[in-house]
Amino acid sequence: MISVEQLKAGFDLSRMAGLIDRFGQIGKDPDGGVTRLAFTNKDVEARKVFLKILEKEFSLDIRIDALGNIFARRPGRHRDWPVILTGSHLDSVRNGGRYDGPAGLFSSLEAFRVLDLFDIETDHPFELCLLTAEEPNDFGISTFGSRGMAGIIKKEDVRRLMDERGNDFPSALKAVGGNMEKMDDAVRSPEEIAYFLELHIEQMPFLDSEKRDIGVVEGVTGIFRQTLILTGEADHGGTTPMDRRKDALCAASEIVLKLETAAKEEDGLAVATVGHISVFPNSINITPARVTLDMEIRSFYTDRIRRIRQKLEDRIRETEAFRKIQIERIVTYDSAPVRFSTPVKQAIAEAADRLGLKRRNLISMAGHDAAHLSRITEAGMIFIPCRAGRSHCPEEFTETSSIVKGAQCLLQALLLLDQRKRSDLPYARH
Repeated sequence: MISVEQLKAGFDLSRMAGLIDRFGQIGKDPDGGVTRLAFTNKDVEARKVFLKILEKEFSLDIRIDALGNIFARRPGRHRDWPVILTGSHLDSVRNGGRYDGPAGLFSSLEAFRVLDLFDIETDHPFELCLLTAEEPNDFGISTFGSRGMAGIIKKEDVRRLMDERGNDFPSALKAVGGNMEKMDDAVRSPEEIAYFLELHIEQMPFLDSEKRDIGVVEGVTGIFRQTLILTGEADHGGTTPMDRRKDALCAASEIVLKLETAAKEEDGLAVATVGHISVFPNSINITPARVTLDMEIRSFYTDRIRRIRQKLEDRIRETEAFRKIQIERIVTYDSAPVRFSTPVKQAIAEAADRLGLKRRNLISMAGHDAAHLSRITEAGMIFIPCRAGRSHCPEEFTETSSIVKGAQCLLQALLLLDQRKRSDLPYARH
């Protein structure tokens, strides 16, 4: 196994900085942010550049599956063993940052480079992956590549999707090398993948404020999303007495505030947000007849999500009765919390200790590809600090030295997992 000294020496800080800067120019916004929405021309451009790096600088078996996921396989001593998978994504949100996704992908890339540098032969094949459409995009779909691999998304779910310009999803998928009709072929089984490990910026302030290098991620938050459609009556804002109004916006305001209060009562272990609201007819002198709002609740603890939902439902019923309006509820997303693999978490912790890196355990309050892949394999995540925990904005920033430390920990953890006794491996216990 590679020594700690070799592992540390093998990573080049300037090369990592160069990768971040190079891809930060693809989709760069005037204010310094990055807009590289999945399936757009900029996303396609970034994927092509990444493929060229793989083809020119590595000797790997490269393929693109029907979901558009890019895989680069490095053979192991036992070519028929399940792969150890690592990677992340390149797409971004609108006017996002340069590190969410690329920091993890380039850490995996550089880990493969160090394996080649010291001619390390692993027991398992290692596979580097660039996952498709992790972030929300114009087709209203996220974590597409990982959910498709896990068999969560079917082609019937996405076949009719279109963006606001009238582009259809099958054509968009084809542009990144995917194939709608062969999506089922891209589903991976637990027997194919031994482990999945993803590095990501923390997107919370704890590592940065505590000056720690590594976050060992316990798991990923549960997320419940619901659209509420409140229907009242439109009336003249000047001539309708206050006690005769059926104002949908006033009703919505009560519900928004109740959601905030209910989340605050959970001792910092839950959050809730109304991030989108529309009003009709949206005129200054007309009482709002209809309001549509999109809300979400997040917590690592299902009982806290359940408690907030019940308090919200109680307020909805009270509001309907008191204001004499109708409220329709549409659940749009309901994902339970995910707890990551204990062996993977142990490998990350041991890797950090061997490298002399300061670590702490964390819970992710954002969704990630690793959460979905945990359905089919032993999965885990490494967090690295980002300044003030800010992400999905132009101010998103992570020191290059932090990425390199994370990449070193990633490689050490992958090698530790590769060395586990075959009888202890998940696929050997079936």
